[in-house]
Amino acid sequence: MMVGLLLQDFGFSVSSLLAAAINYTYYILFGFIIASILFSWFPGYPSSGFMQAIYDAVKAVTNPILWPIRSRIPMLQFGGFGIDLSPIIAIFGLSIARTLLLIVVANFIRPVTG
Repeated sequence: MMVGLLLQDFGFSVSSLLAAAINYTYYILFGFIIASILFSWFPGYPSSGFMQAIYDAVKAVTNPILWPIRSRIPMLQFGGFGIDLSPIIAIFGLSIARTLLLIVVANFIRPVTG
């Protein structure tokens, strides 16, 4: 409670900071999933050290999100190629989670903290 009062003294509200953190987290994860999609279009492992570090970071963030979905939902097969639906489902799920968390902040945390 003391942190909330301290934040209010500086013109911040706990609920707006929580809402901003939820939004930032959503957009960062969204960006990582989009980067994972782009990397999947180029199946070769990156040759430069910088791109390899980016590739490893993207995979480290997105694999815990996408692998459980991939293990339960098979790829759609169209002739000689397949479409992985896990990024679409993950983005949809993140969007729902973001909306629900923002509703919780607006209806339960904002009235208590101001």
